[in-house]
Amino acid sequence: MKQGESNFKSFSQIIGQEKAIGILRQVMERDRIPHAYLFVGIPGIGKRTTAMAFARFVNCKGRVDGDGCGRCVPCRQIMGGNFPDLEQIEPDGQVIKIEQIRELNRVFEYKRVSGRYRVCIIQQAEKMTEEAANAFLKTLEEPAPGNIIILGVTEPLDLLPTIVSRCQQISFRPLPSDMVATWLMENKALDPEKASVLARISEGSLGRALEMAEDDYFERRQDDIFKINSLQNQSPVKALETVLEFVQRDRKGSGGDDSTTGVAQVLTTWKTWYRDLLLLKVEGPEDLLFNVDFSQRLKNTARNLSIESLIKSILLLDQAQRDILRARNRELVMENAVLTIKEEGHGQGNTNQ
Repeated sequence: MKQGESNFKSFSQIIGQEKAIGILRQVMERDRIPHAYLFVGIPGIGKRTTAMAFARFVNCKGRVDGDGCGRCVPCRQIMGGNFPDLEQIEPDGQVIKIEQIRELNRVFEYKRVSGRYRVCIIQQAEKMTEEAANAFLKTLEEPAPGNIIILGVTEPLDLLPTIVSRCQQISFRPLPSDMVATWLMENKALDPEKASVLARISEGSLGRALEMAEDDYFERRQDDIFKINSLQNQSPVKALETVLEFVQRDRKGSGGDDSTTGVAQVLTTWKTWYRDLLLLKVEGPEDLLFNVDFSQRLKNTARNLSIESLIKSILLLDQAQRDILRARNRELVMENAVLTIKEEGHGQGNTNQ
């Protein structure tokens, strides 16, 4: 377990999650804090940042306007990453192991060091192994007083129902694309077109948009779009070589939530591409396009595709994304996606038109 290197913020500095934060503030006003929370939402929308702000809030000795003061000892320790009553767990590799949960249980056996509450934040809780989840369930069944557990999860269905039922669930919504775009323009000096593309493709995840803005995403995206449209002209062997290329890129990535590097990013790009094709095919408004900078290329491609085939592609890629989040074998997931799309005949050859 470790204290992370998060960018510590107060509630007032977190954008787009006013409803979730409002619930947490109300709980403190009533002084009846549940022992376990389930923060639900896609990666990169503020679940972890809010959990850290809440840890600061509940331990602050001089709250100001419904927020941590930032000046007392607990606030300064949390912001400095050395608060003794803050624990963080995240996947060790692809999963959260039973040893990590056992260590947490040992911590809970001891009294708090200095805080009013000990706060434990578990990132990507859906990645607990079956053994770890069962061990964690025992912790929830017999909670030690003065401890607050916050589980961050994308989809509650990926957790044991008995864990979900013992937590107060708080939903975190994707941010409006215009809010993400404005933030990128004001804080990262992106031009409006790039900011708009990232805001839409990130699907409301500011964290995802920010990571894409700071690497060579636009160059990779163009190559990824070319590859999906070239599948039909490739042999099965060449298609599998494409899979291996993506998997190799994935191994070089460093995205903490697996959503902005490697195969996960490829799948996101491909899904937004097919979503745009479907929008044009049903004659939807062009201002809703994700890949607005490729609008003419999309129009040329959409002419030869059926609505049924586009829907199948979107569902296939959506399932592949879910499989990646559930720590399924990346190579097998990509192989299935690439070969199925190829068999469906969706590739449309060279897109440089």
